[in-house]
Amino acid sequence: MPDRTHVTIHPLLAKGGRPVTAHAHGVDERLGIASGVDDVVEFLRRIGLEDGAELIAREDPRISWIGGGPTEWV
Repeated sequence: MPDRTHVTIHPLLAKGGRPVTAHAHGVDERLGIASGVDDVVEFLRRIGLEDGAELIAREDPRISWIGGGPTEWV
């Protein structure tokens, strides 16, 4: 996916974890359920964003956190 991909980390689910989706070319794709930042970094790597940890640290606008930021997992 090109750099114009937008990734959303959704609010925490009742059963735990946060759904992660990517939007590119007018299509939403579910990447999986993250249980922590490391999972988000891995999902970003899988869609071609190798520097995921850096993108999260600098609050890159291609990544949106709904229901809390990278520290909200409980």
